[in-house]
Amino acid sequence: MKRITFLLFIGLLFFTGCKNKTIGVEWKFVKQIKLDNISPIGLQADGKYLWISDAKNNRVIKTDLDGSIVKKYPDIKRPMHLSLYNSKIFVPEYLTDNIITITEGKIETLQLNEKPNAPSGISVNDSVMAVADFYNHRIILIKKGNIKIIGKEGHKKGELYYPTDVALVNDKIYVADAYNNRVQVFDYNGNALKVIGDKDKINVATGIEVTDNNIFITDFEGNRILIYDLNSKLIYIINKHLNKPTDISVSENKMYVSNYAGSSISVFEQ
Repeated sequence: MKRITFLLFIGLLFFTGCKNKTIGVEWKFVKQIKLDNISPIGLQADGKYLWISDAKNNRVIKTDLDGSIVKKYPDIKRPMHLSLYNSKIFVPEYLTDNIITITEGKIETLQLNEKPNAPSGISVNDSVMAVADFYNHRIILIKKGNIKIIGKEGHKKGELYYPTDVALVNDKIYVADAYNNRVQVFDYNGNALKVIGDKDKINVATGIEVTDNNIFITDFEGNRILIYDLNSKLIYIINKHLNKPTDISVSENKMYVSNYAGSSISVFEQ
C-alpha cells in the first residue's frame, strides 16, 4: 500500500528574497545541474555541497555544486525531504517509518516515542523537531522530548491531507499540505494560524522552504514554484527551467530546485 501511494505521489507528485535579503529581488536562472541516474526528491544546500535524497536508488548522496558525487549513503529505503541542522542531515525513511541521521559519515536511527506511518518530511531547529506523517495526515512535533500531535485527516483549516514536507521557522510550523493543494501554518500549540496558496490552483504542494522574508512552494504537477511573502501574499511564479519540481533549498543568494522527472537541479541566483 505504501508503495502504491508513493507512486501516486510521484505521479501527481521566485521573485523574492532569501535570508537577510530584501523582498522583491528577482531570481534569475543560472544553470541546470545534470544528475546521472539520480531521482531527486529532498534537497539541502550546504555551502559547497548539495545533499540529495535519491528515491530511485534508495540512497542519500552528497554532491559538489556541479552534481559530481562526493559521497553515497546506500540502503536508505525511499529517503524523502531532508533537514540540515548543525552539520547533521536528518532523513525520513519512507518505507521503514524511521528517521535516520548522517553525521560525519556515520548513520544512526533516531528512537521516536511516536511512530510515523511513512514519514515524508522533517525539520529540526534547536530542541524542536517536526515530522510530516504522510499516512496519518498529521505532524509529529517533538519539543524537548515532549510530543504534540498537530492536525488530522480532512480538508478544513487545521486539517491535513497527505502532508509531504514541513519547516520550522520563528516558532511556527509550515506544512506542505500536498493533496489539499496548499500550505498551512501552525503554532507549537497546534493552533492553525493561516492557509497559504489555497486560491492559487496549486496541484500538489510537495516541497517548502521558508526564509527570513519568503515562503517558497514547489507545485509538482503544476511544474512551477510559487513564492509568497510572510503575510501570505503571492509575489511571483516561476514556471520555466523546471521538470516536476519536488523541493527547494535557498543558500548564499542561490536557490536550488530538485527536478524529479528531469533528474536535475535548477539553479537560480539573485
